[in-house]
Amino acid sequence: MQFGRYHIEETTPRKTLPAEWTEEFTRVLTESYFEQSEKDNSFFHVYGEIYDKEFVVVISYIHHDDQLKSPISLFISHDVVENSKNFKDVLKNLVDLTGLIFDDIFSNADWNNYNSNWTENKYKDNEFHYKITRENISLSLQAEEILKKGGLV
Repeated sequence: MQFGRYHIEETTPRKTLPAEWTEEFTRVLTESYFEQSEKDNSFFHVYGEIYDKEFVVVISYIHHDDQLKSPISLFISHDVVENSKNFKDVLKNLVDLTGLIFDDIFSNADWNNYNSNWTENKYKDNEFHYKITRENISLSLQAEEILKKGGLV
């Protein structure tokens, strides 16, 4: 399954972002939006992949009791950064940008600005691309595992 901006034929096989980073990002979101998630009975799931041209982070806001209820999923993509210090700076800016987007989402009870097309956003000298969908990333990853086990992927 391809979560990034580029077609699968244009990229090398993906690697997942380190679990320590995605777990820390999940912790930060959970602490930052604790009251909102309690009110909504929802939680954050963060998943990330690195390809040869880009890295992609998907943040899903999923209902605790009904995971089939449509979540809010924010996909953020950035071109690969070769320098590790710059990569860390980009990841920090990605976390900050995610906060700004979720602040906007949570500030309006009737928010409904889903957009499955990639939108460019310049933030602190970084060029990010993002889209906001109803995809449940957890279910997509589970489906991919089932297809792999069946030899269909």
